[in-house]
Amino acid sequence: MILILTQCFPPDMGGIENLMGGLVSALRAEGKQVHVLADRARGQGQSDWAPDFELERFGGPRPLRRWRKMRRARALLASGSITAVLADSYKSIETLPDLSIPVVVLAHGMEFPQHPTTRKQKRITASFAKASAVIANSTYTARQLADYLPSGIVPLVINPPIGPQPAASLAMRTRLAEWLEGHTPVLLTLSRLEPRKGIDQVIRALPDLLPQHPDLVYLVAGGGEDADRLKHLVTELDLTAHVRFMGRVDDDMKAALFERATVFAMPVRREGSSVEGFGISYCEAAWYGVPSLAGSEGGAVDAVHDGVTGLVCDGANPHSVSQALVRLLGDGELRQRLGLAARRRAHGELQWNRAIKAYIGLLEGSVDPHTGPQPDQT
Repeated sequence: MILILTQCFPPDMGGIENLMGGLVSALRAEGKQVHVLADRARGQGQSDWAPDFELERFGGPRPLRRWRKMRRARALLASGSITAVLADSYKSIETLPDLSIPVVVLAHGMEFPQHPTTRKQKRITASFAKASAVIANSTYTARQLADYLPSGIVPLVINPPIGPQPAASLAMRTRLAEWLEGHTPVLLTLSRLEPRKGIDQVIRALPDLLPQHPDLVYLVAGGGEDADRLKHLVTELDLTAHVRFMGRVDDDMKAALFERATVFAMPVRREGSSVEGFGISYCEAAWYGVPSLAGSEGGAVDAVHDGVTGLVCDGANPHSVSQALVRLLGDGELRQRLGLAARRRAHGELQWNRAIKAYIGLLEGSVDPHTGPQPDQT
């Protein structure tokens, strides 16, 4: 049985939550038994979610829940039923004992500061020393890891996969069409509202786009601490007729938004130590054949291949963002080519049923943690 240690798990929503939920589902689809120890669910609708595997939740103040979760993990390990451990981050294995079974740890990028204190660096390195394999979500994250990994551990890059994405209901499609009132083209960002996502740069680019696209609408879905600043910017630039903040959306509305979008725009940038480690929403947009605009800083360049599945710009440069959007919206043939390539990638190499073989190989010790699976193993 595989023991999964995670702080983030469905039905809560978020990138790591989706990744860990998808990973467990993919392992189950391959016939693997799992036992998940997760932090308490914080979202709504938990009673509607019925997992078909062992799942234990741990609440209370952080030190208490970590202690309770690790006590339970040690008990399961002592029972002899656990054949491997998979953790969502180095934090989830900090207090594990050294084990003789495979221990696979995921790395996302944001958890590794550029200028850590000596204490923090030693803490992270000591935790990774307990791992037999480390999976980085992008080449950027793999580079970030270089100063934190003990000698002999080399991260393996596996871009976060997605599962098949749902089609929107007819009722939701109709509702969205009526709400948009024929506005086109449709720019879409679906993310947590924080400065590094580049939503403000898209807003600032709209005056350059409207002369050629007077019916353009920019839909911003998601919640976060940057909402008030962004709304103030829209008012300041007199763009309220062209920007709509939708707040958090459910899965049906999310699918309808992707189906309707012309371009998915998230020109990410660095904000201090905050940077995008990958960007799974680019891949979700790609499933629906929507080309993306990404930023060059961080791991987004693994999610969006410049000139192939979308465009990559300098997200910190307003002119670069504006020019990329002008190009995308002004060239229907380019959008179609990028969208088709994005869709092929999302329906192929980015699917869990392809990527899960590498995870299983690492958990079973049949895959070299430095080089990954060979062609005949995928």
